Amino acid sequence: MSLTRVRAAIASKPAAVAAILIGNLVPVFGVLFLGWDAAQILILYWTENVILGLLTVPRLLAAGRARPGEAVFLAGFFTVHYGFFCAGHLLFALLLVSDFTDRGEPLVGIFDGVTGQDGFLWAVAAVAVLNIVTQVREWWLPGRWRTSDARTEMFKPYGRIFVLHLTVLIGASVVLGLGAPAGAILVLCLLKTALELGLLGFSAFTREKAEAA
Repeated sequence: MSLTRVRAAIASKPAAVAAILIGNLVPVFGVLFLGWDAAQILILYWTENVILGLLTVPRLLAAGRARPGEAVFLAGFFTVHYGFFCAGHLLFALLLVSDFTDRGEPLVGIFDGVTGQDGFLWAVAAVAVLNIVTQVREWWLPGRWRTSDARTEMFKPYGRIFVLHLTVLIGASVVLGLGAPAGAILVLCLLKTALELGLLGFSAFTREKAEAA
């Protein structure tokens, strides 16, 4: 698989590319104009995980409509398993923030302080809208729910999250260790953008290859 073919696959998804770029401008705006630090970025990225999980459940049910009993079971299993995964991710992110910033307050207090930052809830809403619009445009309207299956849909979020957010968490530990300068946080946002575009291109390329076969 050549980089040229991956770039071509990315170019074939202009709406998804636009959503990724706009979505990643949200935390950049927060850093430059609202005084956000790495804590707000980490929690915002975590909320994106939760949004993706919530959007996966209806996809799973639609893809498994031929076997509704199995689809409901898989949806329930996914909700519990993915919920624990997100809880672990949140705990790790809060511990990371607490260790490096010496805030000296309970993790719940750190979470409340982060989510109460200026513009944070608006940022979450913007990320949610972008993900919803992208999914409707790229999955529901083209009728991909007709050819997919529940088991495939159940595992889709994990691949993206493991690659993307593990890298982001590692990068965040470096940023926080350096004192979280604004420049380093912006590099972290750029890293996430590049990873998302790469994953989009790989996904589009493999889908086109499978459909051609």
